[in-house]
Amino acid sequence: MFPAYAHLSAYDRHKKLVNDYLTVYGKSVSSFTRDTSRDKTDYDVIRENHKFLWEQEDIPDTWGAKLAKKYYDKLFKEYCICDLTYYKHNKVALRWRTEKEVIVGKGQFECGSKTCKEKENLRSWELNFGYVEHGEKKNALVKLRLCPECSVKLNYRSQKREVKRGKSLKRLDTNSESSNDVATVSSTLESDNRAEIDSRSAEIQSSENTDTNESNIWKEKPTEDAEKTREKEFEEYLADLLM
Repeated sequence: MFPAYAHLSAYDRHKKLVNDYLTVYGKSVSSFTRDTSRDKTDYDVIRENHKFLWEQEDIPDTWGAKLAKKYYDKLFKEYCICDLTYYKHNKVALRWRTEKEVIVGKGQFECGSKTCKEKENLRSWELNFGYVEHGEKKNALVKLRLCPECSVKLNYRSQKREVKRGKSLKRLDTNSESSNDVATVSSTLESDNRAEIDSRSAEIQSSENTDTNESNIWKEKPTEDAEKTREKEFEEYLADLLM
């Protein structure tokens, strides 16, 4: 360090060096301004690496891709939010919903258009969203909840497929019928099992009775047939003659 700067504080020394530099080289203070043209915020990084759909095999390999994937995981992907500004040119912008929008019901209980606040008579639409991402054309099947006015804008050029609740009700009816069939089959099986159990118990009881009778026979004393002697037989013969 130069002896002339030894008694100065760090800040005063800095100002002295800058002043000497400007005096010697004849430049202005603007030459010390940092170039911010290449600076990027988190929003810029996410926008560069963002994907509308991340597949399971997509593994982020850079810091920017990891940041974009982390942001993607926080989005809710049941319904979309749309921008219908250029609907007459058949151009519709779509994005997934954030947590705040899900809490207030935007896109499900409120019209999914970015600028619409309608909550009555909403209709569900399913459309094939075609977009270009990083120079590659892709497609995704998404769902929208729109009010009647925004639904007209969405179908301005081509009719989209409307998702109705009748199908889900029909599925519920089918499930109930199948459950009834299952209940009938199960009740039939239960009755068959009960009949089989009753028959088995009857067979077991009859076999037990048979065993008891046989055991009683062996317990009883054998009845000895009194052998008739020849004298008794002769006496009976005479008694029959004299009668």
